[in-house]
Amino acid sequence: MRRWLSVLFVLFSLSFAVGQEMQPLTLQQCIEIALKTHPLIRLSYRQLDAALARSEQAKAQWRPELTFTGVQRRQGPTVSFTVPNPLTGMPVSIEIVKRDMRTLTGEIRQSLLSFGRKSASIRSAEFQVNATSATVQAVQAQLILRVTEAYADVLAAQAMEEVARQAVERVKIVLKTAQARYEAGVAPKFDVLRAEAELAAAEEQLLAAQNGVALAKAALNQLLGRPTNAPIDLAPLPEPLDVPPESIQSEPFIKQAMANRPELRSSEWQIRAAEELVKLAKADKNPLVLLTGSYVRQTKTGFAEDYQWGVNLVVQFPIFDSGRRESVIREREATLEQALAQRENLERQIALEVEQAVRNFQVALQRLKTARAALASAEEAFRLAQVRYEGGVGTQVEVWDAQVALTRARANEVQALYDAHKAFARLVYATGLSESEVRKLLKSLGASAQISLNGGERR
Repeated sequence: MRRWLSVLFVLFSLSFAVGQEMQPLTLQQCIEIALKTHPLIRLSYRQLDAALARSEQAKAQWRPELTFTGVQRRQGPTVSFTVPNPLTGMPVSIEIVKRDMRTLTGEIRQSLLSFGRKSASIRSAEFQVNATSATVQAVQAQLILRVTEAYADVLAAQAMEEVARQAVERVKIVLKTAQARYEAGVAPKFDVLRAEAELAAAEEQLLAAQNGVALAKAALNQLLGRPTNAPIDLAPLPEPLDVPPESIQSEPFIKQAMANRPELRSSEWQIRAAEELVKLAKADKNPLVLLTGSYVRQTKTGFAEDYQWGVNLVVQFPIFDSGRRESVIREREATLEQALAQRENLERQIALEVEQAVRNFQVALQRLKTARAALASAEEAFRLAQVRYEGGVGTQVEVWDAQVALTRARANEVQALYDAHKAFARLVYATGLSESEVRKLLKSLGASAQISLNGGERR
């Protein structure tokens, strides 16, 4: 009995695990996978690690530095002289330069006064860390957009495959009706031949749609770090936000983008780092005060003990460098001007991106409404044409025209739906906000437009 219970438990566990694996992936899960596996993310994090290391280097150069140096030296010729021993009267040899010399030196060095060098170098490195961190966020946002668009492309391709499959089924029904009417002697053979040709064309369209699904899945798998031919099942996306397109204005989104786009934050930190580098270049013309100390253990000679020590207060003051420091200052100032110009250019680009994203989203919502209305009309027109043909009061040409119009309308509706999803994702990316924040902003704009409309109607 226990054995059977164990077998049942194992089978239940396996079925549960298979069920877990077969659950479709959501968009959020795909994004999380991409953020963990994509090489661009690893590259950006390694760049951040390098910036952090450079920041530590900038701080370490102003901290105490202790150095030990050991030297074993063989030299020649040796130098010595003899003096009489006052006690014994025998000559004694005293070496001044020995054949073998050993020296062990410990030296400590500490900057006391840098006159602006220390603060400028440390702040510049820290600002570079902040700039790189913002760049990491920008790379993440770009990857999220790419995954979202690839996810929508897969769903769109699958929907287009279903549209093609439905078209094949409708043509089969028309072919069956044409064959029945031909056998009954109320329709010409041409109707059957035309239906067979239309079926072949519809099946060809289905093959093209199936290939489109495979290519779309391969593109998404590549972003997720999976084999391009790996099977993947996706959960459907929610309906696009139902908001009046005319209520969507670009100004609020541009304002949000200027405050939230990570590229702009990175540019601001780059400017601040460049300003500190200018200060550092100018501070290099100031004095530098150092404190150094050393302790030496060495081979004893006739005129030197086996140790020595010293403490030094060092003041360095640049007098003449052939214009090197001035040229460094000019270079840093030019770099700062480049950073300022890049920020201005980036602001213009982002404003244009937001404007395009807003207008594309408006058009996508309008297209979706129009496409759905056209689809309803095309479905009814095909139904009526088919009923008329089956009843002998309509022609097959009417059916084919209605069939083509219905297939086109369904394809247009699918394209409009997923274009709306991609336009919304592009709007989220352009503003630098999260998806929930953009939805909240759109709803507030829609509510404001509705209040204004109601107020106008009351007046």
